[in-house]
Amino acid sequence: MPRLLLAAVAALGLLAACGDPGATTRQPQSDAPLPAEDRALHDMLPQRLKDSGVLKVGTTLPNLPYLLTDSNNNITGGITPEVGRAVAAKLGLRYEIENIAWEALLPGVTAGRFDMADDGLSDTEERQRVGLFVDYMRSASVLVTAKSNEGKYKSVEDSCGKRVATIRGTTDVQHAEEISQDCQKKGKGAVEVTQYPTAQDADLALRSGQADFQVAVTEQAKYAIKEQNAPIAIVSADFAPTYVGMYLRKDDKQLGDALLAALKALKADGSLDRIIGNYGLEPLPEPGLNLATSGR
Repeated sequence: MPRLLLAAVAALGLLAACGDPGATTRQPQSDAPLPAEDRALHDMLPQRLKDSGVLKVGTTLPNLPYLLTDSNNNITGGITPEVGRAVAAKLGLRYEIENIAWEALLPGVTAGRFDMADDGLSDTEERQRVGLFVDYMRSASVLVTAKSNEGKYKSVEDSCGKRVATIRGTTDVQHAEEISQDCQKKGKGAVEVTQYPTAQDADLALRSGQADFQVAVTEQAKYAIKEQNAPIAIVSADFAPTYVGMYLRKDDKQLGDALLAALKALKADGSLDRIIGNYGLEPLPEPGLNLATSGR
């Protein structure tokens, strides 16, 4: 998924800033009881996890509604840690999540620093070349603009000839470039796509008027507007639907199968629907592996 915290949310200080990438955050706490260990699922794990007893997860803050933080940048909740803790408990593992810079997140999985990355990542064919996805949600993208522009822009086509902020190394760059190509095919002006190094930089561009639009993840935009009263407006229908899931090393199929089995168990007992439903979203009818290319 695009790495994005909507501009106005960060600007108003309604969520913590990114903090120190690489620093281990305090582990998320929840009043919800964790599921009991399923010994059969535990037996599916690779030996290294049976030995360590820990599921190490990399993520990048901030990220509504996947990761919620307090004023000290400690993770307090969100889809990612709540689903992750339930999965880990089902597998008989302790859950540890670490904040790391976005550009180092997927390489951190490849290098073995983390067992998986989980922060609302879009399952794409390109990422599947080096990784494995365990998908449990769907997502999509929208264009957002400053609240002051609400009513002025009403569709994706309104971005033709305008400036769109994106975040380097994310799928929103591709989406913006595809919009630009469609504009030109229709005889309209190309989109001026600018890639910023961080979510905060892209946010600032929209906030300061250096960009007319920003590519946003649908659930992030809606959550920011509803729950944080963010002064932004959604100006397009959903586009670029995608699957969202946990990202593992490509050769870590044994762990992938164990995670998938745990997610299916949580789906069956209603836990997965309950966790994700608390954020106004819905899980997939059935979790799966590499769904972006498997045709399911």
